[in-house]
Amino acid sequence: MYSAVVSFHTNPFTCGVARFNQSLARAMNVNFISLNKYLDQHISETVLLSLKLEEVGVDTLRRLNDFVSAHLGNFALLLHGTDGSDLEASLCGRATQVFAASAEIARGVAGHRADVISVFAPGASVQPRQAAVDCTLLTFGMAHKIRSDGYRRLAAILQGDNRTFRLEISTALHEGGTFDESFFVVGEEISHAFGGNVRFLGFLADAEVSDRLRDVDALVAFFPRGARENNTTVLSAMSHGCAVITNLDSESPGWMMHDRTVFDVNQLTSFPDQASLHRVGGAAAIVASSYSFERLAEILQSS
Repeated sequence: MYSAVVSFHTNPFTCGVARFNQSLARAMNVNFISLNKYLDQHISETVLLSLKLEEVGVDTLRRLNDFVSAHLGNFALLLHGTDGSDLEASLCGRATQVFAASAEIARGVAGHRADVISVFAPGASVQPRQAAVDCTLLTFGMAHKIRSDGYRRLAAILQGDNRTFRLEISTALHEGGTFDESFFVVGEEISHAFGGNVRFLGFLADAEVSDRLRDVDALVAFFPRGARENNTTVLSAMSHGCAVITNLDSESPGWMMHDRTVFDVNQLTSFPDQASLHRVGGAAAIVASSYSFERLAEILQSS
């Protein structure tokens, strides 16, 4: 019946309506496209405009208003809110059918479209529990910016291991940044290294990070040149007694030593066994205890 579900926002990680629309398109087995793309392409097949007009940008609202004035009968409308605007009235009048995501919204547009159909918004589908794995690794940062060269090396190491692995990624956003869709893309090297067994955790508060570092088998963190004493992710893991797999170079601090307080991926020939992970994690916790905020405050205040 429809060739596509059209949504203003398309990132399901940052917009509930986008998440709804993506799931609906998948259930309908049709394309999921942005409103601006739809307006650009002038698609002739009937589509479902699934919109919350309050979320649509001003420029796009102008384009949509021009579009509605020139088109009749090649779109149905699903409203996720009502703003009482002239554009809303025009959309309702020109759509082949109008749906409302709740009875309240339906009552709000009934004056424009008496045959509006009240529907609902399903919750997230029940996902199967992830299978248990032998080793869980954690990494932090923007997934699409994680150093892939370290993962190429890690992939080669894991390839010869008969254990099962999962990589958990906690994302972070720098000031002024945006959660665009590329933020959630995992590089091929990373996905290959873990056989696609990658899990996004989203942004984690400090308390949750602390719990995760106690539960996982190791933290994975690679850097452009090598780990440094100001890499807070590495020091956080070390202070929790969590083994760290990273990359070292001549500028890495002397207390980061391969197979003693961290693991250098470039010196590994096989993935460490559990006993080695615990041994190195325990030694790391002892070393990292000397690099606390209290110790830093002492240095700064006594100098």
